Amino acid sequence: MLRRSLLPLAVAAAVAFPAAASAQTPTDTPTPGATPGACVDHVTPSSGFTRRAARRAGHRRILRGRARDVGCGVDRVRISVTRKRHGHCRVLTVKRRLSRRTSCAHRRWLPVRGTSRWSFRLPRRLPKGAYVISTRAIDFAGNAQRPKGHRIRLR
Repeated sequence: MLRRSLLPLAVAAAVAFPAAASAQTPTDTPTPGATPGACVDHVTPSSGFTRRAARRAGHRRILRGRARDVGCGVDRVRISVTRKRHGHCRVLTVKRRLSRRTSCAHRRWLPVRGTSRWSFRLPRRLPKGAYVISTRAIDFAGNAQRPKGHRIRLR
């Protein structure tokens, strides 16, 4: 019986089919929290929520949404909550309170729970009124979505 090593066959397969060998490298599907640039991708991810989710958040104070990316996958999703009133804005901080009045161009990005399906619990202490909520997804390649604000009314 003739015993042969499988190593020369694996090397020959990697030389003959370089795309198949590179598809198995760990950089193509990095773990969450991997350093930006671990995967090469030029398509920006997208995230958002529906009007129905915004109406539910107005009553239940939980906002749910989705995020997706064609290339490397969504690494993280961030959210910005701003109360716009009389030409000034107050931004929700990490401590779950509204900041002092600032420029409406200023945003503070807060983490959400989850990536492709995410949720964010709005604090009960927020006063009733109109808010602008922006979401931003970031993929494993470091591409960040251009945020777009949506109005939501808390009751």
